[in-house]
This record gives sequence, structure tokens and C-alpha cells, in this order.
Amino acid sequence: MQPSARGELEITDLNLIYLEKNELNVRKIGRGVAWLDTGTHQSLLEASHFIGTLEQRQGLKFGCLEEVAWRMGFIDRNGLENALQKIPNCPYRDYLEDILREEREV
Repeated sequence: MQPSARGELEITDLNLIYLEKNELNVRKIGRGVAWLDTGTHQSLLEASHFIGTLEQRQGLKFGCLEEVAWRMGFIDRNGLENALQKIPNCPYRDYLEDILREEREV
């Protein structure tokens, strides 16, 4: 693949390769999903601000792999507790501990 006129590799080019190989699997993105371009320093900074604002306002973490694995049943409570032991004291760890506390209260 060659960079576009903007000097970037485009996701569309990769999609075309999969389409030509008949290996493209397309799914409609539903409401509430945002595609964030991060191809430049400025767009990466803007995406970071956007995610930070959403996390702060909603009280949820984006890209929290331990939470996703636990909620989807890939790990159980013990697995999540074991993962917590490897995370230093920080707001991310506090978030996961809060999830476990809330689950106990239900």
C-alpha cells in the first residue's frame, strides 16, 4: 500500500484488499458508536480529549480489557481479582475494584 495524497495509509485501501480477496466482513455501526480518526498528531489529541471527556462524564472506562473479559464471561471473579493484583495502585485499578464491589452489592 502506498500513502494517500494526505501522506497517510488509508483504512479504505485495506478494506479494498479484503474485498478483492472476498474476505471482507462488513457490519453496520450502530447508534452510539463513534469512529475517531487518529492519523495525525492533532486528530489523536482530539480523540484523547473526546474519550477523556466521556469517561469523566459517564464514569466508565473505554478499552478496559479486564472489565470486558469479566462482563463477557471470559474470566470469572477470581480471574478479575488475579488481574487486579498485577495493576499498581492507580485510578484504573480503583475503577476495577469498584466494579467488583458493585457486583457484590447486587
